[in-house]
Amino acid sequence: MFKPLNELKHNTRKHGLKYALKELFKKYGWKVGVALFFYYLIRDVTLYIIIPYLIYQGLMQG
Repeated sequence: MFKPLNELKHNTRKHGLKYALKELFKKYGWKVGVALFFYYLIRDVTLYIIIPYLIYQGLMQG
């Protein structure tokens, strides 16, 4: 598994999510922020744009 995710899981269980995220930012810096940004960007585009568009296209043809 991806090493930072293992660290996050371990630290979250041990100290809580807030502490675990702080430690990730300290260790990996801006890369964590960019990764979170792209994760939410891809997730939200899929949920709020692509899926409704595909549903709309299906309803209009059938």
